[in-house]
Amino acid sequence: NYARETQHEKIIRGIAMGMALINYGQEENADAAIEEMKGDRDPILRYGAQYSLALAYCGTGSNKAVRSLLHTAVSDVSDDVRMAAVISLAFVLFKTPERVPELVKLLLESFNAHVRYASCMA
Repeated sequence: NYARETQHEKIIRGIAMGMALINYGQEENADAAIEEMKGDRDPILRYGAQYSLALAYCGTGSNKAVRSLLHTAVSDVSDDVRMAAVISLAFVLFKTPERVPELVKLLLESFNAHVRYASCMA
């Protein structure tokens, strides 16, 4: 796709965020596109995958989405991707806000400043 062909960071970021908006409310229908973006070597597309996951499962409280976001929050090599994953937890869990503190509690103690910031935002 074009996001892999171009070298313009702003265009790649726009495509990634556009994909996230397209996936709004799609839940399982968006899983294939999200997995493809999550597996990309470009951190901007992986960043977009976190927001795609957040918007696809927005407000659902999906355990599958939460598990995936938590895994990315502790394992991705890019700080921006990790931050997006933690912030995305709030999107998925906004209808059950009492679950957020218990999930981000350990992330608040992270050595990574991006993860600590995102935990506060969530």
